[in-house]
Amino acid sequence: MATKEKSNSFRGKVNRDGERSDRADSSYLNLPNGIKSYNVESEVRKVKLDILPYTISDPNHPCKDVVNKIALQGDLWYRRPIKVHRNVGQGNAKVICPTSVGKKCPICEYQKKRFNEGAPKDETVPLYPQHRSLYIVIPDGEDDIYVWDMSNKMFQDMLIEELKDNPDNEIFPDLEEGKTLEIRLKWKTIGEKGKPFPEATNITFLDRDPYKASILDEVPDLDTILNVKSYDEIKNLFFELDEEPDGGSLKDEEDDAPKERKSRKVEKDPEPEKEEKTERRSRRTEPEKEKEPDPEPKEERRSRRTETEKEPEKDAGEKCPHGMKFGKDFEKADICDKCVMWDDCYDANKKLKKG
Repeated sequence: MATKEKSNSFRGKVNRDGERSDRADSSYLNLPNGIKSYNVESEVRKVKLDILPYTISDPNHPCKDVVNKIALQGDLWYRRPIKVHRNVGQGNAKVICPTSVGKKCPICEYQKKRFNEGAPKDETVPLYPQHRSLYIVIPDGEDDIYVWDMSNKMFQDMLIEELKDNPDNEIFPDLEEGKTLEIRLKWKTIGEKGKPFPEATNITFLDRDPYKASILDEVPDLDTILNVKSYDEIKNLFFELDEEPDGGSLKDEEDDAPKERKSRKVEKDPEPEKEEKTERRSRRTEPEKEKEPDPEPKEERRSRRTETEKEPEKDAGEKCPHGMKFGKDFEKADICDKCVMWDDCYDANKKLKKG
């Protein structure tokens, strides 16, 4: 069972993680029984989601920061960054880049080799992996648990920007004090026949009822549901070779029997006229009566920017896959919007403006 100390471990960490990371079809996920992928219906303009934490099992989680005690093994955390290669082989498959779990990737090796050989940009740029994040969510008005797979550029970057302006909302994944995220969306397409996809344009944090600690027994481990193919399997798929050895996930998948679903919100004192109502939890439960406010003054929150930000290299033009000046020429060409290095260039641009 999660302790209160674990449950409240998000303050001062989500923003710090946002400052140093993100540089991180569910066919590449092995979802447990009873867990589905969350997909926003086409053209929906607003959704409300509760993002719940999971217990990290990977000792080398991509968000891990030993110095600041962020995303360590056994901690509760709210997302699992992954990198995904798209349009692999004749079947245009999507595969998790093995670098997501600290392993070598034949596609990344080939991309680097061709880039160094001076290959045209339209060949090397599509080989970069896309940075995405997995979240555990419960949509407003529902009781089912979903896994939301979203591009960092389309959601995570906006989330971090909102939290920098309102750091008190860092507790949004907390079971007891967490917030519901009201996310406004706009729909975009790439190319004339591209499939529309949502992009977060605004996030509002709303009060919500607390969840029981027992819900942690039902949420999936985002570290173990990754279907990471082996080096040889990806190589054969990418180069369209004949033999494809079996791949594997980050850890051996355990056979979990479906668990009986229970109410997850903290129950308030029963009222006779409401005892016969449906099993769906109330989202307006009363706070627990025995819980008393802490008479001691809260410890002053420490700065989330204790580390000195490195200035982008002045002559980093060679980093831009399109031959422009990295950071300085951000969004100055139409190709920028489609570039897989958009996130890094955006951050470098911000640092240049601050400097």
